[in-house]
Amino acid sequence: MPSKAGITTKPEERRREWEQEEPTMRNWQLFGPFPSRQDAQEWEDEQPCIREGGGNEPDARGVQWWGYSFDYSD
Repeated sequence: MPSKAGITTKPEERRREWEQEEPTMRNWQLFGPFPSRQDAQEWEDEQPCIREGGGNEPDARGVQWWGYSFDYSD
């Protein structure tokens, strides 16, 4: 069963996007919050699945970063 992991500052919005892109998505898990994008990126880099490349949101002071992972079917 394939799985993906990524980071974001908007976890609920990101989940809805993935539900559209991966209709077989299941086992959504949220990790964090992380104190910085760098900390979240380090978490993502350690994940043993397909990684989504660090989130598209800009880093800003006071923004909480979250890690997420989920499983899906091919």
